[in-house]
Amino acid sequence: MKLLSDVRQLLLRNPMVPALLVVGSVLLIAFLFIRLETHRLIGEEKLKASGVLSTLRARLEGEINGNISVLRSLKAEIAANPYMGQVTLERLAVELLRDNQQIKHIALAPDLVVKNIFPLQGNERALGLDYSVNEEQSDSVMKSVRENKIVISGPLTLVQGGEALVARTPVYLGGEADLKLWGIVSVVINYDTLLESSGIVSEQNDFSLSIRGRDGTGSAGAVFLGSGTLFEKDALLTTVNLPLGSWQMALLPKQGWSAPAGQLWLMWGGAFTVALILGLAAYLFIIVYQQKNEAMQTANYRANYDFLTGLPNRYFFTQRLFVLIKEMRREQLDFAVFFIDIDRFKQINDSLGHTAGDALLVDFANRLVKSSRDTDIVARLAGDEFVIVLRNVGDVIQADLLAEKLQKVIQQPFLLDGRQHLMTASIGIAMYPVDGSDVTALLLHSDQAMYAAKRAGRNTHFFFNEGMREAAEHHLLINADIQRGLAAEEFELYYQPILNIRTQRIDKCEALIRWNHPEKGLIMPDRFISVAEKTGIIRELGNWILRQSCKDLRAFLEADIDIKLSVNRSVSEFYSSKAYETWKGIFSENSVDSNRFIFEITESLFMDGHSSQMNTISALRKLGVQFSIDDFGTGFSAINYLRNYPVDYLKIDKSFINDILNDEQDKTLVEVIIKMGRALGIAVVAEGVEQDEQLAVLESLECDYMQGYLLAKPMPLSQAVPFIHMHEAKQWGVESSPL
Repeated sequence: MKLLSDVRQLLLRNPMVPALLVVGSVLLIAFLFIRLETHRLIGEEKLKASGVLSTLRARLEGEINGNISVLRSLKAEIAANPYMGQVTLERLAVELLRDNQQIKHIALAPDLVVKNIFPLQGNERALGLDYSVNEEQSDSVMKSVRENKIVISGPLTLVQGGEALVARTPVYLGGEADLKLWGIVSVVINYDTLLESSGIVSEQNDFSLSIRGRDGTGSAGAVFLGSGTLFEKDALLTTVNLPLGSWQMALLPKQGWSAPAGQLWLMWGGAFTVALILGLAAYLFIIVYQQKNEAMQTANYRANYDFLTGLPNRYFFTQRLFVLIKEMRREQLDFAVFFIDIDRFKQINDSLGHTAGDALLVDFANRLVKSSRDTDIVARLAGDEFVIVLRNVGDVIQADLLAEKLQKVIQQPFLLDGRQHLMTASIGIAMYPVDGSDVTALLLHSDQAMYAAKRAGRNTHFFFNEGMREAAEHHLLINADIQRGLAAEEFELYYQPILNIRTQRIDKCEALIRWNHPEKGLIMPDRFISVAEKTGIIRELGNWILRQSCKDLRAFLEADIDIKLSVNRSVSEFYSSKAYETWKGIFSENSVDSNRFIFEITESLFMDGHSSQMNTISALRKLGVQFSIDDFGTGFSAINYLRNYPVDYLKIDKSFINDILNDEQDKTLVEVIIKMGRALGIAVVAEGVEQDEQLAVLESLECDYMQGYLLAKPMPLSQAVPFIHMHEAKQWGVESSPL
């Protein structure tokens, strides 16, 4: 915790540190983004190159098929006229090659011996060539005869000179029962012209191209165009299909696969610019923070949003839910309210510290936002309590599926302090309008369902049901009754004196609320405070308590009693962005000195609060208000919080005082708390002191204050004033009349 505090102080003291951190973070993110963008650009380049390669393959196959069509026409003519001579061949060839610039010549080889050739001029050496004995061409000829298919060979060296591709097809005469081989028809294709017509030559300006599979042997064949090393690189490959066999074509950009350098420089330039701008913004932000202007600049945001998670707070959420209910009522649509509480969140705060707890809350909030739609409402109500309002959820089946999906998202590990932690959550679900038609009912019912999920073992979700309705209606009745009681002025403050053990003076009193109900008589706070906290009316009730205690303080002072009043504050009251201004206004309107007040809070406020709550406490302390931790020892009791946050008093819970005479462990714990308070400069108050022997032990341990029935029970103001007068009189040995 000290290390975190030192880091925090360093960041606030030296604005350059967070600025450099922001710059570094932005550049790191930019590096990752540009890396992904580079892969994307290369992917686009490969996609474009793949299109080029597919086009080349299709054009090459088309050109080959065009030449083969000439071969098939010759085969058909010979089948009809097997005794075709040179003159007939020349006439037919001129007609067939009128639009063909790729076929160099045609050869007819009856009985596998070349007898006729077109054009004859320049090809005389090929006449009389016996394919059956020619080592270079006999294999492909016999393969064509054997398969009775067109075979493309080459590129190969021609007898009459030069290299070309040779397409051959066998010609059989007769019916199927008595087929007789007439011979071979061959066409010689200028493969340079073929490649040029296919676009391969022009594409070689931008791409490296290679083709292998001489004689149609595919990827296992020899390379006859380009370099064979291209097939060993990250080149794109495609298969060129031949009538019998295939070729394999490879394509790779001349410069290899790479993103455009200009675009990369532009992105890096933008990244550095953004990094510098954000770094400067971070620097200026810290400066503004140091000058304490941040509160003014973000006042509106803090009034409506949770400072830690950025989600709507309870105040803003209730406003949005109220508007949504009106809209849904008008459109006759349904929605679901998910009340979500993180299971065992306090253990994270205890074991890993507040920073890890905050990180968990932020990550948790982000998961809720990502799991919801833009039209849904996600809010943080308090501490580890969140709520999601899911629009257009018409039935419990849909809500159940959404809850299961949300549970799976929550159950994914959270990374805290470099380690993964598995967390779960309990979810309570209320459906509008079945389970409630107003804000109070929906929140109360979903809250009750959530607690039912807690009682069922956590890590599950419960729907509000009829079994809970009676308790919910009871709570709503109490809530309405509290509102009525406030209007009817049925509430009253009782005061229990607090004794300074060293001076034996009563210099403090705790204000305790009582309800003088017209039908139920005197009602103690444990029967309605918890309901008030759940329904939200605790704020109105708390403001009444503070106003009344201000009025009563003036009565104490007018009776010449120099005293401070200790007033209990609920944790939920501190979540209001208007808490400080409201309480300051109450002090002002009653013309009382705020340094005569002590606000009693629970340890959970230090666990849950981190920003706006702590700011509220700090602002109140500047007004002179002191703070006391009530029931100390029963909650989290993290010493680090006492050391780092403003606390003036610790009140030892009465459960420790009850057994202080009989239980050495409780006595030791009380002694430790008293010594710890003394070491930290915090006064200690012992609650629930009922026996003289208990007081004697506390005196021996040098406890500062005591409170309990041994001194006095809580009493109304009319009795508290004379009681304190009588106590003071006894101290001075003077009889006093309770006037």
